[in-house]
Amino acid sequence: MATSQYRLKIVRGDREFEAEGDKGFVLQMLKRFDSSAAPSAPPVATGLSAKAMSVAEFIHGLRLKKHTDISLAFGYYLEQYLGAKEFTAADIKYCYYEAKMEVPNPRFPILVNIKRGWMMRSKSKDNGATNRYMLTKAGLEFIKGKLEGNEE
Repeated sequence: MATSQYRLKIVRGDREFEAEGDKGFVLQMLKRFDSSAAPSAPPVATGLSAKAMSVAEFIHGLRLKKHTDISLAFGYYLEQYLGAKEFTAADIKYCYYEAKMEVPNPRFPILVNIKRGWMMRSKSKDNGATNRYMLTKAGLEFIKGKLEGNEE
């Protein structure tokens, strides 16, 4: 059974929202967009601005070269900045799109990161069809180290 992909675009004055992915991800992003009164997720690394950071700003600031590291950083962004408890390969693919980067097959870097011990499969599944992932403590520490190294 193929999983459904949703795409939503909303323009309100000078604010624009666009999301693509599974239904849960799109609804979660829409909820964040609609709750303009709620503060954005606080940055985890010190020295970062409290202003909401786009995925493009985040990833380009890290200056990562390997897709395995970039995919890990996208997972970090989804968890730490957007508050996602877990993410899918489609969510990582959408991050590449939003960052205007070449999009590889996101499943391969995810599998490599699982072997490294920096990502793991989540226990939950979307109707048993879509694998969901989360960062391990080691993966979080790796990206935190990269963030701290880029503060100079």
